[in-house]
Amino acid sequence: MSRDGRERTDPDAAKRDRNARRAARHVRRSPIGARFGPLTRRALTAGAVAMAAAALLCTAVAAVSDQRAIGPFAGTAAAATALTLLLRRSWVGRAMPTPTGRDGLMAAGLTWIATSLFAGVPLLLSDATPRVAQAIFEGTSGITTTGATAIADVDGQAHAVLLWRSLSHWIGGIGIVVLLVAVAPAAGGAARRVLLGETSRATEETVAPQMRDTARITAQLYLAATAIFLVVLLLVGLTPWEALNHAMSMVASGGFSTRTASAGGFDSPQVEIAMFVLMVAAGVSYVVWWRLVLRRGLGHHGAELRAYLLFILAIGVLLAIAAHGGHAPRSALDGLFTSASIVTGTGFTTADPDTWGEEARLLVLIAIASGGMVGSTTGGFKVRRWLTLVGGVRAEVQRQIAPQRIVVVRIGGKPVSEDTVRAAFGFMAVAFLALLGGAALLAANGFDLLSAFSGSAASLFNVGPGLGSLGGTETYADVPDSGLLGLSFLMVLGRLELFTVLALFTRGLWRAR
Repeated sequence: MSRDGRERTDPDAAKRDRNARRAARHVRRSPIGARFGPLTRRALTAGAVAMAAAALLCTAVAAVSDQRAIGPFAGTAAAATALTLLLRRSWVGRAMPTPTGRDGLMAAGLTWIATSLFAGVPLLLSDATPRVAQAIFEGTSGITTTGATAIADVDGQAHAVLLWRSLSHWIGGIGIVVLLVAVAPAAGGAARRVLLGETSRATEETVAPQMRDTARITAQLYLAATAIFLVVLLLVGLTPWEALNHAMSMVASGGFSTRTASAGGFDSPQVEIAMFVLMVAAGVSYVVWWRLVLRRGLGHHGAELRAYLLFILAIGVLLAIAAHGGHAPRSALDGLFTSASIVTGTGFTTADPDTWGEEARLLVLIAIASGGMVGSTTGGFKVRRWLTLVGGVRAEVQRQIAPQRIVVVRIGGKPVSEDTVRAAFGFMAVAFLALLGGAALLAANGFDLLSAFSGSAASLFNVGPGLGSLGGTETYADVPDSGLLGLSFLMVLGRLELFTVLALFTRGLWRAR
């Protein structure tokens, strides 16, 4: 109080109030600010930063190895840097209201779509993909860690192009979601919604209670896994260049290789065994790895882990029997490698299962829809969701027998809520419709039913290679533009667990606040 009895005004508080009112007026006037919340703008900024850093690294590689690729990647780096600065201006120094679920959905969906589209820019500029649709397909395949390629001659590409493809996998594997949480510590519940939407909403356990800590620990685990994968591949005889690219691709469950023949180009059982083990490890949940680091045991995740490992082994043994080559060890290795590659969605190939008979083709289709554990970098339906569906069906059968009986679905002894069971069935229904739509699109473009169905499934579940003319020894280079764009949409749809992308097509999400 002043001597005359009037309350003294704090100049700093008054200044803060003026800045807050100015920021609010700016948001109301700006159509971008009105429709895109601060979390969305920060997420897009994180994606632009990742693209700029990757492009700068590829520019440096181009300067050393192939100078004709300098221009495309330097231009991409400049564009990403300019975009970063523009996006940053839209939220730095302005009020950060508490994000909502709407913000979380928009941040995840738009960041993945924008980053996928941007990943195709240097591929188009460098003529690695001569068509726009091919560039979009290749970039989306990289960021979504699908691994399907529209480049027929991988061996003939510049080192910078190959590194860009591997980096797109690596960035997509760690998740733009983790990056956005790292730069938006105030995101709270919205960040949790984004993170769980990207990995799977079948379980709400994360490696730490706070999202900022979750992002930090997940990034540390991801970096450690990348280093371990790199060392293992060096020990089995890969060159540093090939080891680095394949380590980034495998830790993300991607599938892009530096060779047209994929993993089969190494012609080394030692390399294939190492890659088999690493692919299986990449499909394990990061929550499980963190629990093992802390020596807390598997907990209720043990049931999912056992189902995941047994499924890979069972499919691998059956594929080995179907291969029935003259050399039994070779058939066993091909079967197990193919099983791990498809179940985890990595997509590396050493042999063509199309030549193993109709039984092998059926097994491959089953494996495509499986996926790894919840909380891993794999795509697909996820093992935990399958366990939930099986438990839901069993519970419904028991209710038909005894309608008054209360049946609880459990996984590893932990009860599963009715909402989670319904969500799993809803996911299956939407996935089936999307799968049929993609198959119909490819069939309309002249592909046979097996190729169309498997290609649609391989894109939706982020596996990469399908069967028939889109099989493991083939590419997507001959797919017409409409087919490539449709498959690109399926990749993003599957990577973001369907509903996040579908929410972008609702009117309510785009209404100004």
